[in-house]
Amino acid sequence: MVHELPWAALAAAFYAANLLIGSLSLRGRRVPRVWHGRVFICAVLATALAAALSFPEHPWRGSALALALVPLALLPWFGRPVRRDPRLHIGLSVSAAPFYAVALALMVGA
Repeated sequence: MVHELPWAALAAAFYAANLLIGSLSLRGRRVPRVWHGRVFICAVLATALAAALSFPEHPWRGSALALALVPLALLPWFGRPVRRDPRLHIGLSVSAAPFYAVALALMVGA
């Protein structure tokens, strides 16, 4: 049952939601910062699960998702302080997007 869910798509959806919440909070919207942190954790966990479940049937998809975890893992340490200078945080966040795009393309093409 766990293998039947589209984990790569779910991970990409969490990632996109996290980008949206982060963008809204930087633009001064009243989005609680705790939502950004919780959706980030969901994105990381869903990505790790999707990567692990992709092996051995879909090793390229699993590799793309595993590579997407690298910038996400660096965010808590190198993406601060966000309010003073958000460029590094944004750059690290967006650098995971190509890996999610590859994983989704491989999922659709499979």
